[in-house]
Amino acid sequence: MRRRDLSTVASADLERRLRIALGKMTARQGDIFLSIRFDQTPYEELAARHGITTNQVMTDFARALCKWSRCLHARFPSLVWPWL
Repeated sequence: MRRRDLSTVASADLERRLRIALGKMTARQGDIFLSIRFDQTPYEELAARHGITTNQVMTDFARALCKWSRCLHARFPSLVWPWL
């Protein structure tokens, strides 16, 4: 997939793309993604919060990052997920 020049993406568009990506994540993936990226929550704390292992936290975070990256770099995110 060809990457976009993100310097041309407006902040309102980034927020819209983040909402689309969060809509495609499970609730746990979304919580883990937001907690790690914006609150710098340690993996161990997230594992205890969700009752899972740190390896499962890493797996969920990796899957969430893939969805975020796909939506962020898509030229037309509505074509990637037209129902959102």
